[in-house]
Amino acid sequence: MDFFGQETHAQKQTRRLLWLFSLAVLAVVFLTYLIVASLAWFFQHPELPERRWDPVFLLGSALFFYVGALIQPQHFWEMIWSPQLLCWSTLGALGLIAAGCYYKMRRLAAGGSAVAEMLGGRKIAENTTDLNERQLRDVIEEMAIASGMSAPGIYVLDRERGINSFAAGHTRDDVALGITFGALKLLTRDELQGIVAHEFSHVLNGDTRLNMKLMALAHGLFWPTLLGRILVRGSPRAPENDASIFDDNTGPTFLPTAPLGILFLIIGSISSPFVRLLKSRICREREWLADAAAVQFTRNPAGIEGALKKNGGLLKQGRMDSPYAEVASHLYFTNSAFDSWFGFMSTHPPLTKRILAIDQTFNGQFEHVLSLPSRDAEFDRIYEESVRRARARAEAHPEAEE
Repeated sequence: MDFFGQETHAQKQTRRLLWLFSLAVLAVVFLTYLIVASLAWFFQHPELPERRWDPVFLLGSALFFYVGALIQPQHFWEMIWSPQLLCWSTLGALGLIAAGCYYKMRRLAAGGSAVAEMLGGRKIAENTTDLNERQLRDVIEEMAIASGMSAPGIYVLDRERGINSFAAGHTRDDVALGITFGALKLLTRDELQGIVAHEFSHVLNGDTRLNMKLMALAHGLFWPTLLGRILVRGSPRAPENDASIFDDNTGPTFLPTAPLGILFLIIGSISSPFVRLLKSRICREREWLADAAAVQFTRNPAGIEGALKKNGGLLKQGRMDSPYAEVASHLYFTNSAFDSWFGFMSTHPPLTKRILAIDQTFNGQFEHVLSLPSRDAEFDRIYEESVRRARARAEAHPEAEE
């Protein structure tokens, strides 16, 4: 490996990251002022009717207001321009971003283990008796010996049924490698070896260090969304794509803190697209290199190819349920969320293209893979209670067994 070439590339990537992050911060500051100034003008204007607090009237007025801004931008800026408000909104936005970055940097100071635990990972014991975990540990230790590295900490994300993995750490000595429960159960040994080799490539090429910096910076822009979800729904998790307020088992949709939460969600909606764009510009090209390196390390293209094909054939694919999946989306083997904007801001290249780079005969069709049963805590609790009641009835009426 060309160590000096990799070091030069890493420095170039870091400079590019800081430059793109600065542009993202400027864009967020500008859009924050635009919204704050518009709201200030709207609620302070003496000629507006008392219906300004009506949500329907407010939405219609906002639409009309911004359409007028597009038609007559100069008049719009004359209405909302306020140097004092610009100063305060800029200081507020920069303060929130800086606080989010600093908080995440402190949380990640412990290295890859902090990331794994944040994502719900459970560290595998060295003397584990679980056959799947033993196989995973053997694969990782073999790859560590082949690459001249010490074996990283190994974590399983027990709540994740999709097929995914990640490597995180500031240096090679504090790296943690995580595998989802879905990958552990659904992949063969060769396929596990393929994605492990992919993650080792990220470590050897210095991508994990860059990704840790990117994770801290991204959190500075994304954390208002997490806080907004907590204030609105009481959970940092995003609502399920098929969730409905008309479901019988749906609890209270909004908390009393929902109005404040919606404000944070609006701020988060400004910054979230920039977070995804920032990560996609930095990370996508490194995935191609990691795939190629996985083939080189294992001398077995079918391994990583099979893992990618199973990912595409699984309904859940690589999507993650962790509320912090978006912040760490650039760490994973495949996309951890639904693609948006036609994949323009995806953190990973399309699965089909990644497979075609390995096997040019691939026809683009994914064979269906059966999903694993839900490991939801409530589901597990109900199941355990049912088993307990059945055993109690059997003990109370032993004649029923005869």
